[in-house]
Amino acid sequence: MTKAELAAVLKISTRSVERHKFPHTKVGGQNRYRLGECEAALRGVPPEGGNVVRLPLDRTRGAAA
Repeated sequence: MTKAELAAVLKISTRSVERHKFPHTKVGGQNRYRLGECEAALRGVPPEGGNVVRLPLDRTRGAAA
């Protein structure tokens, strides 16, 4: 899907799509996105797959506990 289509599905601006640097493939000089890969990136799953262990934040200091 195009940048504009992805932005519409995620309900964000096209500029936000650029800033997030979602995984994409170049087709004819333009970026094309796969929705599943972009949703996985938003969840923090690396492009090669696997599980991500999030560290709990210490809310008093703003650093990882």
